[in-house]
Amino acid sequence: MLKSSFCLSNSSCFSINSHLYAEHKNGTLVILAFLLAAVLENWGSLDHLDEVAALIAATVHDVDHPGRTNSFLCNAGSELAVLYNDTAVLESHHTALAFQLTVKDTKCNIFKNIDRNHYRTLRQAIIDMVLATEMTKHFEHVNKFVNSINKPMAAETEGSDCECNPPGKNFLENQILIKRMMIKCADVANPCRPLDLCIEWAGRISEEYFAQTDEEKRQGLPVVMPVFDRNTCSIPKSQISFIDYFITDMFDAWDAFAHLPALMQHLANNYKHWKTLDDQKCKSLRLPSDS
Repeated sequence: MLKSSFCLSNSSCFSINSHLYAEHKNGTLVILAFLLAAVLENWGSLDHLDEVAALIAATVHDVDHPGRTNSFLCNAGSELAVLYNDTAVLESHHTALAFQLTVKDTKCNIFKNIDRNHYRTLRQAIIDMVLATEMTKHFEHVNKFVNSINKPMAAETEGSDCECNPPGKNFLENQILIKRMMIKCADVANPCRPLDLCIEWAGRISEEYFAQTDEEKRQGLPVVMPVFDRNTCSIPKSQISFIDYFITDMFDAWDAFAHLPALMQHLANNYKHWKTLDDQKCKSLRLPSDS
């Protein structure tokens, strides 16, 4: 099963409609495997079905992504938004399509040789992880992880009288929190990659958001992310805000759990890069002298 999940990641049955998302899927899968290895080394809590679920979820978490946000699809009244009642539209689509494509073709059906109970467990875990990448509940997921995982671990280490539950308490619930946090970190890990990769992907994502803003203006739709106007946007400022608002607290929590100093060092280096550009009023990916 574990080997099959890696084969699935390159399966032609999962045709992602842009090269950017094909590469993002591969990058997310690699990072998640790295995070998973750290979990198994430091906590050793996930069973084989959890491991497989995590790898498959990373593989399919952006399948058939249209290059637009949930808010855009809802504002545009798209078929997907109508189908999924304006709720976690893309994440619901990714998981539904992934399972549709998997079970309808025996060449793609990696679940065909497992029993019904294992399939149900695996399916639910994959769906739960992909839905966790929807950002409207970001802070809820991070806070639950901190309160249920980080604080009990810290209390146990310090031998304090904290009334927090120890990590072994509520074992199944904690496994779910760990898997959610793991795929969330893998999905938005670009600020924790080496600088060249971080810059490359910051440019790609910015261009996608510029294109969405262009289309919103053409169609007379609400502009969801006005900061991503290609004529005025400061990419360094947008990256600094993203790191400050979403990334730092989440990766601090994950590092306290799984201890990944290399990622945290990349994060510090990349943040310094964006701050240097912003301090010099540079709005692009690099200083002109570095281009």
